[in-house]
Amino acid sequence: MDYLEPILAIPIKQGDYQFYIFKINAKKLLSISYTSERTKSNRTGIQRGLRRDRLIAIGKYLKGQIAGEPILPNTIIVSLSPDSFFKDGYLNIPNRAAGEAFVIDGQHRLWSFNEEFSGETDFEVVVSAFIELPDEKKALIFRTINGEQRKINPSLVYDLIPMLRDKNWVEFENWRSQEIVEILNSDPKSPWANKISMVGEPGKIISQSSFVTAIKKLFKKGHLFSTSESQNFLEAVTQEKLLIVYFNAISDQYSIEWDNKDYLLCKYIGVSALLMLLERIIADLQNKNGEIVNNEGLNIDEGSLSPYVTRLRAYSFSAKEAKDEGKSYVGEGGVNELYKKISSIVFA
Repeated sequence: MDYLEPILAIPIKQGDYQFYIFKINAKKLLSISYTSERTKSNRTGIQRGLRRDRLIAIGKYLKGQIAGEPILPNTIIVSLSPDSFFKDGYLNIPNRAAGEAFVIDGQHRLWSFNEEFSGETDFEVVVSAFIELPDEKKALIFRTINGEQRKINPSLVYDLIPMLRDKNWVEFENWRSQEIVEILNSDPKSPWANKISMVGEPGKIISQSSFVTAIKKLFKKGHLFSTSESQNFLEAVTQEKLLIVYFNAISDQYSIEWDNKDYLLCKYIGVSALLMLLERIIADLQNKNGEIVNNEGLNIDEGSLSPYVTRLRAYSFSAKEAKDEGKSYVGEGGVNELYKKISSIVFA
């Protein structure tokens, strides 16, 4: 059997568990790793499915596009086959492509080293490896790690952003806005799924760069996703869910106009104006109903937005009608003018 070069490892004994700590290049570990997603049809699986948006985000981090020099100090936990063995201070692991190391924890970190997500980036990672760990023990470890840990308060994470900006480590608004656009384009529940030109594909109604520019405004001081706002829209999932719910409500009302280049609705001008309108709608909902984000997450749905979107329907967003009225709606001045138009209709 073909084996990797023997790897210097430290044996660790904790109760009934025996495992080994070592370092290895991430791409090498990835080449021999596999996992098993637990689904309705696969009840023997243990892991959550790989999320492409997370792989993309971590891949950007690994390439240095989100922060400074990347670092992954947390251990990746695997279970090796019974063909692996420890001898004289070294771990001997079969070079079995995609079939030797079952990843119990750290799958997104590891699979982000796939060339599709992080290019040629590669460096050593820390691994904790069990040998021939039974499936029930794999499940127990996974549950313990992922079920018992407390989630970091997102307010704390956002509170650190000014410090990061001062060090020029991130342009938070840029990468977070881009991440949101990625999710809007990839989430099958989103009305924007596969409708955004992410890498210059022809035939799409709006480009990634235009959508990112529109989303970034929500992170500016005093706006909806700003750290200075009293309402907690700091949780990433809350931000994404809000936008998907909002645009679903609009696309339901504008089924013909949606993704139609004869209308301003899905173009940069329309999207920017609609996001400005969303901020006013949220403020109005807060005044009427109090908190719309609670410990359970987003506390509004399409039904909550329906009265506003129903009134908005009085405006067609027709590019031809706007032209006939002598309205060009160009640039940021056009965005502001269109926002005033639709806002006056919704809040008449």
